[in-house]
Amino acid sequence: MGMMNVGIIGKKLKVVAMAGILSAMVTACRWGNLSYSASASVPQSWTRMDTVEFMISDNGFHLTAGRAFQFVVDVRYTGEYAYRDLWLLLRHNVADSLKWQTDTLCCPLYSQKGRPLGQGLTGLYTIEIPYTTLVADGSGQTRMQLIHCMANDSLKGISDVGIRVRSLTE
Repeated sequence: MGMMNVGIIGKKLKVVAMAGILSAMVTACRWGNLSYSASASVPQSWTRMDTVEFMISDNGFHLTAGRAFQFVVDVRYTGEYAYRDLWLLLRHNVADSLKWQTDTLCCPLYSQKGRPLGQGLTGLYTIEIPYTTLVADGSGQTRMQLIHCMANDSLKGISDVGIRVRSLTE
């Protein structure tokens, strides 16, 4: 009986691994000209004071002046998250490196019936939320910050958040 359970668990892990690889391949096809991608884990109890910041102009990547870029926010979450939506404040200086712009983004994580809207097989779900398209000014340090703005200061069930940036022009 014990060997049979190990075999079933091994098969499940292989299925999960294959699903993850397939998901990454599909994402890579959709994001063929990906320019920048980063994610960061958040604390087990994510508070509004825990700002997640991405230095987009680091790692040899630069937002070229006059080019349009599409931004997407990625959220990974578990069933421990107690709300239907996640509200985020996005602060960035993409259009002008000397001026910060702040937007509010609603990230629906569960349907009205309580089903996860993200992709995932093992209780960890990933969802991509289109944010906006911006034209960069191309100067200075480009940064983006993500801060949750939920009524409850301490959130459980959010594993990590990230951003992806894709150039819309060659």
